[in-house]
Amino acid sequence: MSDIPVFGHPALLFTEKCDPGTLRQENQDSVLHVRIALGDLLIVADGIAGYTGRVTASRLVVEQFYEHLAALPREYPASEALREAAALANAKLLATPRESEIPNVRMGSTVVVALLQQDANGPCAWVGHIGDSRAYLVRVGRLHRITSDHSAVQSLLDRNLISPEEARRHPDIPVLTRSLGRQAKVEIEIEQHPLGIGDTLLLCSDGLWGYVPEHQIEEMAASPTLENAANDLLNRALEAGGHDNISIEMARVISPPAVTPRRNSLPVAFKWILAIFLLAIVGLCVLAYFAFWGN
Repeated sequence: MSDIPVFGHPALLFTEKCDPGTLRQENQDSVLHVRIALGDLLIVADGIAGYTGRVTASRLVVEQFYEHLAALPREYPASEALREAAALANAKLLATPRESEIPNVRMGSTVVVALLQQDANGPCAWVGHIGDSRAYLVRVGRLHRITSDHSAVQSLLDRNLISPEEARRHPDIPVLTRSLGRQAKVEIEIEQHPLGIGDTLLLCSDGLWGYVPEHQIEEMAASPTLENAANDLLNRALEAGGHDNISIEMARVISPPAVTPRRNSLPVAFKWILAIFLLAIVGLCVLAYFAFWGN
């Protein structure tokens, strides 16, 4: 976990977890938190099951987002930067199999990314996603999902054709309607969210939300200690089966760091009085010396 205090602004705490789960030998997820000129960058990418290059895909997505965003100046528009990064990552996944010597390689990945920035109005998060990796916001103990899955099941939910309970057991849960590496152009969905003191931002792959109900995510993500929250979420997903890779990126806004007040210096008038008093003592000492030893 890391913290980056900004005096005069709320501070930000961060932590991350990335676990292969209980069944898989390899981790098909990739995560990243890094501070760049644009702000604090958090990424979770999940290689798509059924694609032969899914391990490499998630890594390439994280690398491409980082390389592009880290090269931009602080004042660059965040939404435009995220759109450019998504287009470059998508192009990378489409091009890499053609350059590979391994036949029939396909690469696909989901991504959820947050760019946290501080300005005169306080902190905010630019959140973008493609696929079913999610972003949640915990505010005053309540969990809010701030991304909507690009999936077949979400489409059914949006049309009220199934209930949320049916959605958790639906056979089309793995079917995505949008992902990186699927077609020549892909749109990243982006929203800006103002953040306040006490807010917790959670990015995760389906290895978490697919196994841990949202009411439990709400309870654990609101833990007073961010590191404990991430550990509890990971352990709960493992206890619930953990048949998928589990990736977690978390950020929390806390009160500004306390600034130790400088001790008030002595008043100028008092300094002059003290200086005159010391000079008088010195003068008296000199006169006494000559009075007793001058003859």
